[in-house]
Amino acid sequence: MRTRILLLIALLSACNSADKPQDLIPEDKMIKLLEEVHLAENQVNNLHMGSADSSLVVYKSLEKQIFKRYEIDTGSYRASFKYYVARPDKFKEMYEQVVKNLETRMNQEEKKKSKPVAKEPARIKRDSI
Repeated sequence: MRTRILLLIALLSACNSADKPQDLIPEDKMIKLLEEVHLAENQVNNLHMGSADSSLVVYKSLEKQIFKRYEIDTGSYRASFKYYVARPDKFKEMYEQVVKNLETRMNQEEKKKSKPVAKEPARIKRDSI
């Protein structure tokens, strides 16, 4: 995953820098959005759908829900993404935080799964006394 991100940064660093959009999504919110987008991508990948078209439809639906939850539109997301990508040092820093946050989430989920289930204490039958 990290190599893909670094490759993306390297490729996009050659692009002309984008002007700051009026509706630029703040860095902290953009980091959370990127986390949610990656989680949605992972969900779709785990569905193992036979068709790329079907996967795309499911992903777009999840993406729409994310944008609605964060009260943004596709245009402001794309403009903000383009703006941050045009600043590779900042974008790399943001993505390092995204990866760190996703790793933390993953570790928390693993801890939840590995917690032992508490057993009820054995009950003594009254007629055996």
